[in-house]
This record gives sequence, C-alpha cells and structure tokens, in this order.
Amino acid sequence: MLARHTLARSFVGALAAMFIGFVARPASAVGALRVEGSRFVDETGAVVVLRGVNVAGDSKVPPFRPAADTTIFDPLPSFGMNAVRLLFTWEAYEPERGKYDASYLAYYVTAARAAAAKGLHVIVDFHQDAYSRYALGGCGEGAPRWALDPAVEPATPDNGPACKSWGVALVTDEEMHGLFRSFYADVNGVRTAYLAMVRSVAKALADEPGVIGYDLMNEPWSDAEGTELAAFQAAGFATIREVSPNAIAFVSPRAYTSSGAQTELPKPAYENAAYAPHFYDATVLVLRSWSGVEPVEPFARMTGKAAEWNVPLFLGEFGAPPNAHRGLDYVDMLYRRLDDGFHSGAHWVYTPGWTEEKKDGWNVEDLSIVDGTRALRDNFRVRPHPQRIAGEPVAFGVTHEPPTLVLRWQHEPSKGETRAFLPSTWLGGEADIVAEGVTCELAAELLRCHGDGATSATVSVRASAAGPSVGAAGGCGGACATSHRAPSGRGAPSTIVVLTTALALGLRRRSQGRAPELDAPRGRTRWP
Repeated sequence: MLARHTLARSFVGALAAMFIGFVARPASAVGALRVEGSRFVDETGAVVVLRGVNVAGDSKVPPFRPAADTTIFDPLPSFGMNAVRLLFTWEAYEPERGKYDASYLAYYVTAARAAAAKGLHVIVDFHQDAYSRYALGGCGEGAPRWALDPAVEPATPDNGPACKSWGVALVTDEEMHGLFRSFYADVNGVRTAYLAMVRSVAKALADEPGVIGYDLMNEPWSDAEGTELAAFQAAGFATIREVSPNAIAFVSPRAYTSSGAQTELPKPAYENAAYAPHFYDATVLVLRSWSGVEPVEPFARMTGKAAEWNVPLFLGEFGAPPNAHRGLDYVDMLYRRLDDGFHSGAHWVYTPGWTEEKKDGWNVEDLSIVDGTRALRDNFRVRPHPQRIAGEPVAFGVTHEPPTLVLRWQHEPSKGETRAFLPSTWLGGEADIVAEGVTCELAAELLRCHGDGATSATVSVRASAAGPSVGAAGGCGGACATSHRAPSGRGAPSTIVVLTTALALGLRRRSQGRAPELDAPRGRTRWP
C-alpha cells in the first residue's frame, strides 16, 4: 500500500522550523554502538550511519583545549552530524613523564560528555603528526618532549607559517622516521608509557556511553606497517579493552595510505573493529582545484579492504580548502561515495577558534568548515542522510538540484524506527513525501519512518516546488544525479601531510575509471 504525505511550508516557515530544530531538539545522550559485520549497530541491532567531523584543528597546540567552551558542539546536530572524532593530545596530558595533568583529562571528559549530550557519538582520537612539536624542526605535534629518543636533539616548537610545507619535510626527515622506529622498539620505555597513558584515558571514559571507540594513533609513520604498526595496534587495543571491553577499535593505517595507496595491515585478530583510513586528493589541496576525475581506485581499495575484513568503513578524515575551484563539487562527490555504501566518516575539520591570521591554528592549515564566528564556509554543505535504519539498508540517493531523496531498506519492526536527517535549508518550502511499506513523518528536520510488519520499504522526498514528486516504486535506487553550482575563487590551503607524502613518494595513482559526464553550463555531475 502506498501512503502519501505532503508537508507544505512557506520559506519563512522552513526557517522557523530550522530554528526550532536547532533550539528545541532534545539534548539526549547517545547510546553505545557495536560492530556487526560491515555495519555499526545500536542496542536493538538497527544500523547506525555515522556522519561527523573532527574537533578541532587547534587541539594540537597550547593551550590544547578548544572545547573548553562546550557550546562549540551546539551547531553540529543542525549540520546533520551525529558523531565527532575528538582530538586528544599526549603532550597536554603527560607533559612530564609519569605526571598526568588531571585538569586536561577532566577537560576532555567534560567535552566528550557535552558532545554526547548533543546526540554525538564520540571517537577518541589520540592525535599526532610527525611525532611531536619537538620534532621536524618544530613543525610536528603529539608526543611530549621527554618522549623523544635521547639521541635526538629536541627542536623548538614553531607550528607557524614556516611550517606550511611540513608534509614535504615529513617524507624526507630521517630523524623523525627514526623517532617512530625507536617508539615501536620501546626505546627508553616510551611505547610502554604511551600505552599506560592510553589505558588511563580509557579508564576515565569507560562509563561514558557516548564514547564508542578509539583511534589509537592518528596517521602514524611506519616503515613496516604489517608488522611493527600492526603489533602496536594489537597491544594498544588490548590495553584499552582491559578497562573498556566494548570499545570499538578504529584501525587507522599508516600516513601515506591517505593518498589512496593500499594498506599492508593484516586483518585484525580482535573483534569489534572498523577500518578507519583517511583520504585526501593532492590536486585539490595543492592546486586548489578539482578536475572532476573521481577517486575510483582509492575508494575501491578502502571499501575493498573493509569488505575483506568484514568490518565497517569509517573514513576518519577527508575534506577540501574553502574557495577551491569546484571544491564543493569534490566534497559532494566524497559524500556521495559514502552514501553509496552507507559508509561512515568524519569531515576534517571543525575549528571554531579559526582566525584569519592562524587559520586552523596549526601550521597555517586552512580546512575548517566554519570561520571564527562559527558560520559555515563554502567547503561544506548541510546535506540529508540516513542516520538510523531499522533493518538492512538497500540503497540511498540524494540530489541537490532539485532536492530529492530516496531511501530503501528491508524494514524490521523489532528494530524500531528509521530516521533520516532532512535539513530545512536543503528542502526549501514545500515537500512531498511518498512512503511504501512504512509510515513516515517529518518534524524538526528528522524524517521518521515506522511500520508494524517486516517488508521492503521505500521513502521518497522531493521539494514540490522543484517539480512533481518522486514515486516510491520508481525512485533512483542509489543511482541519482548530484548537481550543484561550483564555487568560484581560489583559496590558499596549507599542505596536508598525507598528500605531500603521496606526491613526494609517487604513491598517488590517478583514477583509471571514467570521469563524470558534465552538462554545460550548470556543472551537473551524473553518477557513474
């Protein structure tokens, strides 16, 4: 039986609904998740798709506490986000060996709790780049000064404009490579100290239901990924599970896989794990322009590895600088590839402390999706997506011009309701909703669908001002077109380590798949 619901709203009414959704949306804590095959699921077994953001770029430098004002999490639900990858800095917590800064840990616990109260699942990200602020000529971050190999003379921390090309230096700095080799070999007991620090943090967060898991080390350097890094990760996640047995292990490969190269990590022997690579296109960041060539092979490697391991894919970092030519086209393409497989991910980066002078606050990187007033920039679009699916997902597709959404799944009533975020700013004035097999209502920017019987369910939403409604039976089935206006102008982003690593090492391979077809003059991209 086909049920039809029409939601008629004026443009003013849509803005009012958006405001109510932002102010009145209940601040309820989120529950624990677990991995079941290739999906994240909640306590009922419903599939949860995580869409979030990294917080924050200026976590890497003193005072290391960008979330001290916990209101920074307030806008994220209105952006459609239900997760944060929250940066944790070892140097901030253990500036002297064996002496933890209790105030920093309290800060972090408070921030994680505040994020969860906004409905955001928290992934603890033990973050580093190039090992330490006392390495790579003062351009790195992460480890405290005392954690350097005693044979290495510490650099003076910089993290300013002189560090803009830190990624190039990372590739060629043998001293920094040696620091990682010493770390894995536990020279001076530093690896042991790191795991003790990790255990301390996990113990403090063990009773926080919003904290779903851990990324043991962001973008580690490793000359032997399949052995030394894999062994370190196995030991690290075992340490975490001594105090938090249900924590999800977000398994991050070595740094230069973020260019699209394949990881050499073996399938984890431990359960409840997700594959958590990063991806950046060097041409987008370095040349500040997207050619339209899609990363077919890199995504095939990432999705293929997750499928080989039979775990979820969580794209831990991706993004583009503001004002890049066709930058938003590029970002939309990445989200569409996540949509295609109901994959999860966290955009890089949300830095409310952004300034015109220091940008994201570290090495003058400039990828924040907001400026210093928390206003969105042109490298991110608030977009619809399914957040919770009561059954097995089948297909999802969305267009931006005209605003259209089609979601299909095998509905299982015992798993509750299916929810999709449907922003008023995307939808516009009037909307038609067509549901088959379930009943759906739209309120406070959430499309909620439920039904009493197990069935094949489809829901289609279309802004009626853009044309006739999309029929449920004739929906796009995951093969919709995505179109939008490309932004103009060129930005000046800083160099991301993994991209310049890819350039310097020659690891980036251009996609061999066909480029998207373009319809001049509107820049419409048809999905392959």
